[in-house]
Amino acid sequence: MSAKKQERKRLTDIELETIKKNLLERKRQLWDEIDEDAGGEHQELIQMAKAGGDRGFAELRESTIFSLIKLKAKEIEKIEEAIQRIDNGKYGRCRDWIRPTRLQVQPHAVRCRSCQEKVEKIKQI
Repeated sequence: MSAKKQERKRLTDIELETIKKNLLERKRQLWDEIDEDAGGEHQELIQMAKAGGDRGFAELRESTIFSLIKLKAKEIEKIEEAIQRIDNGKYGRCRDWIRPTRLQVQPHAVRCRSCQEKVEKIKQI
């Protein structure tokens, strides 16, 4: 089977557990980077956001001081959403199963490549 015709399939429990482990590790790395970026300033806000406080995330998103941190916070949100999809059995599912190669490159993808391209075309209009 060629790479272009790679079969879409459901991931095994072992594959899902590995992906979840990698997502949790990436989330930890991002929080470490955020702690480092903040350099001691705004630690209360960061600790609140780490603890899952919606207010902390909202304030973190709105702060112009944290332009780089905003990108990292957004990735953390995507990671948390991906973990929820793993936990509720919806991970890797679009209209069909998302190709494993796409999930390897972008583990928090919510759409297959075809559907993502359609969404991006609509956004350009």
